[in-house]
Amino acid sequence: MKPILILGLGNLLQGDDGIGCRIAQALEARELPNTVEVLDAGTPGIGLLNLLEGRMRAILVDAAEMNLAPGAWRRFEAQAVTLTGAKERFSLHRTGVVNALALARELNLAVPPIVFFGVQPARVEWSEELSPPVQAALPQVIAAVLQEVTAQPT
Repeated sequence: MKPILILGLGNLLQGDDGIGCRIAQALEARELPNTVEVLDAGTPGIGLLNLLEGRMRAILVDAAEMNLAPGAWRRFEAQAVTLTGAKERFSLHRTGVVNALALARELNLAVPPIVFFGVQPARVEWSEELSPPVQAALPQVIAAVLQEVTAQPT
């Protein structure tokens, strides 16, 4: 079985959309157990299934439109994101994530337990910088992701 996957999603050139990638980069610089792998995956779309294959668990981090204050973040189980994806915008890459999970279900592909961390963006525009409220959320989200790694799957 492959290690737990922490997957940062987003586009580093689109301001706050790069939050998942920035978190992955910060975690890659840390000493983590060999039972954990961190990847900055960008926007993998259906390719997400290849990244999830054979994993014990997966933790995905992305900018998410949740109608919250910029920089606010939430933890979601995979089922909530899948259900939300049909009617509302969740992840800025929702279509790829939701479609990948729906395809896995339709094809009876095994996917590991998945947890999402969504961070509400302030701005998504051509910029390599995170907005101040999203930048300020980085340490809290990193701590929550690290705590999730040690939690037992439900």
